[in-house]
Amino acid sequence: MTQHTGFDPHPHVALARQGYDAFARSDGEALLELLAPDIVWHVGGSGPLSGEHRGHDGVRALLGQVFELTAGSQQLDVLEVFANDRFVVAVIHERATRARDGALLDVREAHVLRMDEASRVAEFWDLPDDTAAHDAFFA
Repeated sequence: MTQHTGFDPHPHVALARQGYDAFARSDGEALLELLAPDIVWHVGGSGPLSGEHRGHDGVRALLGQVFELTAGSQQLDVLEVFANDRFVVAVIHERATRARDGALLDVREAHVLRMDEASRVAEFWDLPDDTAAHDAFFA
């Protein structure tokens, strides 16, 4: 187990921030490089994007749907990132405009990432604070 003292951030904090930066640049390939090939991406709730998305192809398809539904307007502002050897928790402020009618999404979320031995994201959980609003926006 890696020892960290004082206020030195765990290396997984930098990896998570690298992923959010890639997302902000719409650099899907850079983002996928941080994910294990057999990643399981969990989206909570009961909306059309909810459920498990598996592997790089599943994540690529999910992110493509989000991009299409929001015309690329989705913003994930990282408020805090906490990490240890196995997990990363990111507190996010998510905003987006729905392409078809201009509806706005403005929610906070927790993203929980389980890291594998190679420091890649093996599992990802998207947990909005207002699941009903999140589901309705993406419906």
